[in-house]
Amino acid sequence: MAYVELVDAQKVLKVGLPAVINITMVRELEGSYKTNISDIDFGRKILFLSIPSYKGRFVPIPKGVRMNVNVFDRSSIYEFDTISLGVVKLDNMYVIPVPFPNEVRKTERRKFVRIPLYLEGRFYLTPEEAAESFPFTTRNVSAGGMLIVTKKHLSPGDIIYVDLTFEENLALVKQKTKVVREDPMVEDGFVFGTQFLELPAQLETRLVRFIFQKELKMKNVKR
Repeated sequence: MAYVELVDAQKVLKVGLPAVINITMVRELEGSYKTNISDIDFGRKILFLSIPSYKGRFVPIPKGVRMNVNVFDRSSIYEFDTISLGVVKLDNMYVIPVPFPNEVRKTERRKFVRIPLYLEGRFYLTPEEAAESFPFTTRNVSAGGMLIVTKKHLSPGDIIYVDLTFEENLALVKQKTKVVREDPMVEDGFVFGTQFLELPAQLETRLVRFIFQKELKMKNVKR
C-alpha cells in the first residue's frame, strides 16, 4: 500500500529529477507531459521545468494554466498543485517556471512498482553470441524484474540472459536475470518470476520512469 505524508519541499526537490505535468482544466492541453527539473530558486520558491514533450513535440504551457506536478525518484513521488508562469529563457534554454509550496505530498511505494504489461522477448541460457534463444511473454514488469510465460522449463535459481524492448531507445540486451520462483503453469506455458541482476543504475532509472509513465496512463484510463 502507498503511504502519503507531507514533506519539506526544499529537502526533496532536486535539479535533474524527472517529472510529469498533469493538466485537466484546459481541454486543448489536457493530458500528462514528460519534463524534468532544470533549476530551482529556493528563495522565491520557483521550480523551473524543461519544456514538456508529447509524442516527440515540445508543448509550451501558457501562463495561467493550472496543473498538477509529480516529481519522482526511485522510490517516491512528490506531488503538488501549481500554475504556469509562462515560458522564460534560462541559461540559453526555454523553461516553464512554476511556484512550489513549502510542503509537497510524498507517496512512498514499493521500491519497484509492478504493472501488468504484455511484451514479447527472448532469453538465452548463456551470454554467448551464438547461444540458442527461447521466446517468452511478460505478464507484468517492474524496474526490478518481471513475470514471464515461456514454453521452456526453468528452475528457481537459474540464470538467464534477456533481450526485451520496452519502447524505442529503451531495451534490455542480454540482461543477466535470475529465476526466483515458479508459479502454476498456464495454457501458454510455464510461469516464472524473475529478478534483474547487475542492472546499470542509469538503465534502472529509465525503467522506473517508463513504469511510472505506464502507471499514470492506466490511472487516467480508469478515470
